[in-house]
Amino acid sequence: MQDTKKRRSTGQITLFDVAKHAGVGAMTVSRALRTPELVSDKLRQKIQLAVDTLGYKPNIAASLLASASSNQVIAIITTKIYDHSAQLLLDSLQANLIKKGYTTFIIESYHYHKSESQLLDTLYSHNLEAILLFYVENENLIKKIAQNKTVPIMNVGKKYDELININVEVDDSFAMYKLTEYVIKKGYQNIALLCANQQYHLFQQRLHGWYKAMLTYHLPSHRIVNAAKPANFSTGAELLPDILLNWSELDALICTTDELACGVLYECQRRHIRVPHQLAVSGFGDNEFSQVSFPALTTVALQSSKIGGYTATLLLNNLKNTEKQHKSDLSELLPVIKSRSSL
Repeated sequence: MQDTKKRRSTGQITLFDVAKHAGVGAMTVSRALRTPELVSDKLRQKIQLAVDTLGYKPNIAASLLASASSNQVIAIITTKIYDHSAQLLLDSLQANLIKKGYTTFIIESYHYHKSESQLLDTLYSHNLEAILLFYVENENLIKKIAQNKTVPIMNVGKKYDELININVEVDDSFAMYKLTEYVIKKGYQNIALLCANQQYHLFQQRLHGWYKAMLTYHLPSHRIVNAAKPANFSTGAELLPDILLNWSELDALICTTDELACGVLYECQRRHIRVPHQLAVSGFGDNEFSQVSFPALTTVALQSSKIGGYTATLLLNNLKNTEKQHKSDLSELLPVIKSRSSL
């Protein structure tokens, strides 16, 4: 596997990684991304393949921001995104804005948790068309941005009606309710929920959806494990033994991420626990690996890419008529249960 360096501060693939992968210079990559008409089709395709393979997301540099007056620039402020569905939504949102000729640059607010004034200085030193808050949970920061509002502000995630031009409230509680209901209707009664560290409002929403379904069907809702550890494969594998020790009657385990669920599946294999005959397992998010795990993982898919496109449309419409307030309605973008052999 080709070795790639990542930015120490963000963990993201850099321009130099793309250049190394494509076998060209960093300046060539920069030129191909910023002024593609100046490079050959063959070279541009080669660089684009490297970008797609590595998942590179350009971090707009000062030189580009300095010329923001000649570009349509939208600032996206976000926390560090761990959740797969949230990342898909952000990718789709950016892609749709770029298609319409907008340049986006991302400010990761967790770098500024002790220097919000510096973040605001960075933000307002450029000629922006709009500001998009993406899964930002720092209410103090949101209020400061809103108080200095000179351009439309859009918020994706938790709802802030009184501060923002447009709100797109992404609520995972309904998806978790439908998944839990599906597990219950398959005949399982002794169900537990496995949670771990993730963005707080996502955790709250998924926990609420699980509680609601269990209470609706009059089932006990005390079997919850909320670990102060990353929501990854290792945590899922590590926690399964204690879960089984505490609740030997358990017949189904719902995990708040696919990563946790696949870790559980791995540990089940290691312990010769037959899934789903002895323990049914389900995840959340429909990551690509959930389809190829063994057994294939039952999960719930959020239509994140479509929601990203819908969100971009709302923002673009608002930029055409900034006086009009937009209400989001994502009722047509319902989650989909992916029924597979782990349940």
